[in-house]
Amino acid sequence: MKLLVDVGNSRLKWARLDATGPLAPGGVFAHAQVALGDALAREWRDLADIEAVHVASVVEPAREDELAAIVRERFGLGAQFARSPAAALGVRNAYAQPARLGVDRFLAMVAAQAAAPRLQVLASVGTALTIDALAADGEHLGGLIVPSPLLMRRAVIAATARVELRAEGRYRDWPASTDDGVYSGALQAAAGAIERFRAALAKRCGAPAALLLGGGGSDELAPLLPAAQRVHDLVLQGLAHWARSAPA
Repeated sequence: MKLLVDVGNSRLKWARLDATGPLAPGGVFAHAQVALGDALAREWRDLADIEAVHVASVVEPAREDELAAIVRERFGLGAQFARSPAAALGVRNAYAQPARLGVDRFLAMVAAQAAAPRLQVLASVGTALTIDALAADGEHLGGLIVPSPLLMRRAVIAATARVELRAEGRYRDWPASTDDGVYSGALQAAAGAIERFRAALAKRCGAPAALLLGGGGSDELAPLLPAAQRVHDLVLQGLAHWARSAPA
C-alpha cells in the first residue's frame, strides 16, 4: 500500500493506493495553524503496511522537512516528493524552468489528460486561483495565477479604510449592499478571468475548450460557470499516476 499526500497552502489531503485498485480517500484538514505531528498521528493512527509515501507539496521547505521527519518516524520511510518535470506521464510543461510550475498544477493536468485527452482548461480554486490550458496532445499551453475570491475579499477589507463587512455577503447580480458587493465582485472577477482565458484559448486553437473546476473554494464559484465540469482530488489522482510510475 502506498500513501499519497497533497500539501496545499491551506489544506493537507491524503489517500491510499494499492497495486491495482482505485484511489482510496483518506482525510483532509487545514494544516497551517495546527501541530502537524499531532494532526497526522490522529489521521494516520490506523494505517499499516505502508511501503512508500509520495508527496505533492507547494509549501515552504521547512514544512516539507517537518512532514518528512513525521513520515520517517511513523513509517520508517523516506517521503518521496514529486517535482514538476519538463515532461512526464503524457504532459509537457510549458515553463522554461519546469520546476517553477507548481507540482499541484502539473499533477492535476496529468490526471485530466489521463481521464480525457482534449483541449481543456483546468481551474483550481484554493488559496490562489490557478487556470491552466492543456492541449489534446498533452502540451501545457500556459496558465494564470489569480487571487482566489476569498483572497480578493480579504484584500479589499485590508486595503480600504471604510469597507467594513457587517455580515457574510451573498451573491447578487445587482448588489445593493457593501457585504454583497464585495462578495459578488470577487466571484465575478474570478469567473471573468476563467471565461476570458477559456475564450482566448478557443480563439487560439480554433475549437472550444472543456472547463474543469476543482479545489476547496470551487463551490461558491460553480454557479457562475454552468459549463464547468466539477472535478475532485485531481492532484491526488495525478499523484497516483506518478506513484505507479515510480521505481519500486
